[in-house]
Amino acid sequence: MKKLFILSGVVGLLMTSCSLDKEPYDSMTNESIENTEGAIEALHLGNYHTLKGWVENWHRVTEYPGDNVSLSGTTTDNLFYNYNYKRVVNNARVNSYWENSYRVIAGTNLLLQKLKEGESDEVDQMIAENLYLRSLMYFYLANVFGKPYTQDPQSLAVPIKLSDDPFEILPRNTVKEVYDQLEKDLLKAEGMFNTYKSNVYGNVYAAQALLARVYLFKGDNQKAIQYANKVIESGKFSLLAGSDYNKLTVSTPEENRENIFAIKFVKDIDYPDDGWSTIGSMYANIQGSGWGEMYASRSYLEEVRKYPEDVRYRMIQPVVEKANELHAYYVTDDYKYASVQVTQAGTDYSYTEAGAKKNLIKESNGAGAYQYYIQIAGKKRTVLIDRKLANRNGYLKYYVMKCSGQEGQAHLWSPIISRLAEVYLIRAEASAKVGDITSALKDVNMIRQRAGISTAGLWTAANLNGKTALDVVLEERKLELAWEGHRKFDVFRNGKLMDRKYPGTHTSGTSPILTIDAKSNQAIEFIPEQQIVLSNGVLKQNP
Repeated sequence: MKKLFILSGVVGLLMTSCSLDKEPYDSMTNESIENTEGAIEALHLGNYHTLKGWVENWHRVTEYPGDNVSLSGTTTDNLFYNYNYKRVVNNARVNSYWENSYRVIAGTNLLLQKLKEGESDEVDQMIAENLYLRSLMYFYLANVFGKPYTQDPQSLAVPIKLSDDPFEILPRNTVKEVYDQLEKDLLKAEGMFNTYKSNVYGNVYAAQALLARVYLFKGDNQKAIQYANKVIESGKFSLLAGSDYNKLTVSTPEENRENIFAIKFVKDIDYPDDGWSTIGSMYANIQGSGWGEMYASRSYLEEVRKYPEDVRYRMIQPVVEKANELHAYYVTDDYKYASVQVTQAGTDYSYTEAGAKKNLIKESNGAGAYQYYIQIAGKKRTVLIDRKLANRNGYLKYYVMKCSGQEGQAHLWSPIISRLAEVYLIRAEASAKVGDITSALKDVNMIRQRAGISTAGLWTAANLNGKTALDVVLEERKLELAWEGHRKFDVFRNGKLMDRKYPGTHTSGTSPILTIDAKSNQAIEFIPEQQIVLSNGVLKQNP
């Protein structure tokens, strides 16, 4: 290839608006792309740059509908509808997610039309990377706008656009057709990768990790195991443990040996509005930056605090209001936070009720620690013991730090798409579904051990206590992969109920939605009305 130069005019091509109309192709003609030195490489790098615009609303539409988050107030921002399941057809966040997804797809299609396989190793590598990026977009689009594959593969998902024709208007393809296309692309990419640049570029392991996930979502469990094994047995990645666990967020993605693919944000450069316009800004206020309005859910907190040594709780920062007061926080019947002030004596906690001293109920977790409960209003309720916490509108401020703090910058974060822990849990889930309970629990325990949980807190077939191996795997996925865009899909693709009976503004207002069935229409997003109009009605709306 000729010497590669990045041309600002070509990069501008990737920065323009894109849905299913012609705008991404306005800046340069096909002829100018072919004849301009460095244009191909600029387009290629531009596709990665476009991911930075894509990822913010990807996070909103995948993470906010889960049960790991608790919003502390109403907002005019359309993210409110992603959070509370009150879908609207003109949700600007969802429309932006659609547009940015197809912007990446448009960029990859344009390159894939121009590049010739076998011309050079460099060209084949570029083809493979763009096949991976296109597959990644279609995977999420199919799962945001379509039903889970295992529920109804013939239901409608999104249009499959493979050409570089800016005027092409296409109807929605089925979930199966989208999966077939992205699987085909990933398999082709797997065979064409010839260089590993780093974990912020498409690479063969990222393709294999995504294939493992695709097969898991399809219910092809043996292939999910096969592809998970490819990644694990490559030896290229390792689990972060102990104090290194924090590198998931505070290090650059290249310094994180667990990352398989991440979208890199650069310090001081990819930092809009001094951190206020970032994913992490909703979860915490750090150094005076950030809204700090979306907190860790009570559902998540009760799970992650079962074992005090669990390093994953380090990703949560309770905001203390009074350090000299100790409170036992519980949830009322109407899903509000309440507390009693307690006094500690060893492992016992006492409080006063109607002038009488009472002890919290304590039960051993079997691993040297205790879980505590309070008998109040006729019910035994779980309590979490903290210094007196600050609140917003009555919702306790448990800041989420997982999306902030890279390289010491308050809300800098390079979102993780695939990492080794997920691959272990893919293999665990697939093993559970084929009846290999021993292997499933072994992989789950691998993740629990690296989280610092002692042997007494590990799972065996004898101590499942009425749970299935699949239950255990899904609980571990909830803990390990929180705020990485997995939970909503995990619940619905397994036919489970999304249970959000915990404090948060989703419990208020008219007809609040506290539980969502996997087959509910609310489980998938509306197609943005703007896109239906642009397609002249060719795109059909979800029910």
